[in-house]
Amino acid sequence: MRKYALTLCCTACVFGAFGVFCRWIQGMTAFEENGLYKPGSFWGIILIIMYIAAAAALAGFCVFFRSREKLASPPEFGLATKGSARIALPVAAVIALMMAAGSVMLLVTAGGEAFPTLLRVLALMGVFCAAGFMGMAGANGHPSPRGSALEFGLCLASALPVVFCCFWLVVSYRQDAATGVVWSYAPEIIAIASSLLAFYYLAGHAYGRPRPFAAVFFCEFGAFSCLVTLPDSRLFALQLMLFACAAMQLYFGMLLAANLRPAGEIDARFPGALAAEGLAEPEEDEEDGGGELEDMGGDPGGEEEFLEVSERYLGPDEAPDADGEQKK
Repeated sequence: MRKYALTLCCTACVFGAFGVFCRWIQGMTAFEENGLYKPGSFWGIILIIMYIAAAAALAGFCVFFRSREKLASPPEFGLATKGSARIALPVAAVIALMMAAGSVMLLVTAGGEAFPTLLRVLALMGVFCAAGFMGMAGANGHPSPRGSALEFGLCLASALPVVFCCFWLVVSYRQDAATGVVWSYAPEIIAIASSLLAFYYLAGHAYGRPRPFAAVFFCEFGAFSCLVTLPDSRLFALQLMLFACAAMQLYFGMLLAANLRPAGEIDARFPGALAAEGLAEPEEDEEDGGGELEDMGGDPGGEEEFLEVSERYLGPDEAPDADGEQKK
């Protein structure tokens, strides 16, 4: 599965690289000097196609993993995101430091921007997001039984990036509320919303409601969307935070895909895990004797035992005629 996971992440990064190029060209050629967008811009159409193609390709990977390969994920978050301690944890530490550095820079430079209070709060939440990400990465390979202290810590840590993305959506909307050009802010909204869904499904895994394929898809698509927005004009601190957000999603997306295993193996090791993930096959109903009609009893005699009902009981309109057919 490591080869599949690496291929998946490389696909997201390749789409992201092409998306960065398309967004950069669009920013240079598709906007007027007064900021208005040129209708029917070629690069805008190409960027839309890029979004659709990336979503289709990443969704195809998830369908392949689930339906073709019949894979499933361990139900516990630490086992589902297990990686080499010598590689995964140092990489996670670098990503967390990147997010923390961007947050500190935003806290210092937010004074000269519009809505400085919102940006400072966002910076503080970015520090908490980095801490939450490191807490999630620290569960590498460790089981988290129900009701344990590790499970409580994971639930708290996984909620912090979700809250961070929710607040970032509010800040982005507040900054662009008066902007009438959709193309100037739509990619950023898509990136933050996709990242929010990615962290939401990751948190679901920590809370005992795993949806591994949805988490893998939104992690990869969210990373792609974050990369596409990097050519936009914004504070360097926000650029660094956005890049760190993409790296977080690539990190967890790759580990989730690498730890997928055959569904039979997961069911044997973790009974009930497939039902929690919605992958358990429905139980077959008991056979009902080959579909034959059930004998309801009654008189075993044949037609000779039936009695003919006279006109006295049927009425004049329903009595049979001379040929034995009933009158209408």
